[in-house]
Amino acid sequence: MYAAVQDRGSDSVIRRQHPPAPLRTHSELNTLVTNYTDEAQRAHIRHKSTSLVSDASRRSPGYARRVNAQAGAASSAALATDRGAPSIPEETQLEVPTTTLSPPLTPTGSQESTYCDKSTPAPEIIMFDFTKLDYELERAKVLGRGLWSTVWLADGKVSSSRRVSGSPPTPPVSPRRNRYAGPSSLYAVKMPARADATDVFRQEAKVLSCLMQQTIAAQYIVGFQGLDTRCSSLVFEAVLGGSLENLNDRLRQMTEVARHIELVNLFPGLADDLIRGLDFLHSSGVVHADLKPANIMLDISEHYSLPRPVVRARYIDFSASFRLNSDDSTLNSGGTWDYMAPEQLRISKEFSTPTFASDVWSLAVTLLSLIVGGSPYAAACGENLFMLREAIKSGDPFGFARMSPIAGKRMAACQEFIDCCRQGLKKDRGRRITAGAWKTWFASQELGA
Repeated sequence: MYAAVQDRGSDSVIRRQHPPAPLRTHSELNTLVTNYTDEAQRAHIRHKSTSLVSDASRRSPGYARRVNAQAGAASSAALATDRGAPSIPEETQLEVPTTTLSPPLTPTGSQESTYCDKSTPAPEIIMFDFTKLDYELERAKVLGRGLWSTVWLADGKVSSSRRVSGSPPTPPVSPRRNRYAGPSSLYAVKMPARADATDVFRQEAKVLSCLMQQTIAAQYIVGFQGLDTRCSSLVFEAVLGGSLENLNDRLRQMTEVARHIELVNLFPGLADDLIRGLDFLHSSGVVHADLKPANIMLDISEHYSLPRPVVRARYIDFSASFRLNSDDSTLNSGGTWDYMAPEQLRISKEFSTPTFASDVWSLAVTLLSLIVGGSPYAAACGENLFMLREAIKSGDPFGFARMSPIAGKRMAACQEFIDCCRQGLKKDRGRRITAGAWKTWFASQELGA
């Protein structure tokens, strides 16, 4: 079960005491969010792809009143774009255009829908059913830009082919509360930026279609609406809340006391979501292969049994992912250096290819980065990639993080959270905990002073 986010002091206790809160889409949050801020651009020079992710508001019970006082400070969700650098990637920085990118043309629904209903076998790839609800790109905004794709925030619209000419209108149906998210009025549309992106997109669509066949998928990944064959794009639900990387940026602007209180409020629920989500991916036979803060989206959810909204975490960007025991390619898999497991920097393909164990390491470093405020190797290595590579190979992110006096104090102030990260940071991947065992360990803990 998911942890309720409650106001706690530094001697907080992690308890899972409420059922999962339903996910909230843009249409359900119109009363909470009044407008969007302009997208903040952020370049990641340690990865071969460059993401431009919108800045997002962070809301938790600890500072709900501050959010209400900032009515215009909400933001749109962004899907981080292509990852999947090779196991030993080259340092490449994409040049970001200074001019505004013109929106692409809205695809026309001139072909028949390839939608498969539930009475037919599950399709290998879910196709976007534009005959039911479509999107338009005339006023779309760029959410992200990368090596393989550009991601646009697009408005939903009623499909022009939804009603047959001359047919009577369908009578309205009383709305029913659904445990899971319904269709979104906003879409994140991931469009190919180059001709050879087609194969990458199709594999990502296969992985996502495999996961979306399970009813609980919406709890752990951003909803995949399907592959739009009109323009070879991937269509996703647009989620409010920004990424975990955006949250780290916001925490850096706080005083140490306020930051610690916010971390105590947020970390238990986020860690619970992410560990359970990783177990879901691995149980489905999927290796994510590029877990990091930029590939985790935050969502604000409410539930009748909870006294206040909670922040939920879901995985995005499966462009580097692959399914075991399938014909999926691993050529685009590898990860981002700061979050790669030590064995991935070995020359042998047996070790450099991502595995369930490397995913566990990446998630543990991601959680550690939330505690210390960024990459645990930043203070020791800076932008020196040779030093960074050697630091990763040593398998001691805790030791390198403590080289920063500020990070060392932050780690000492929440040792129970460090113990959670330590579960996934065994250098020997054969001794590293599995996602399922990690979930069981977390559920059994009451971590306090």
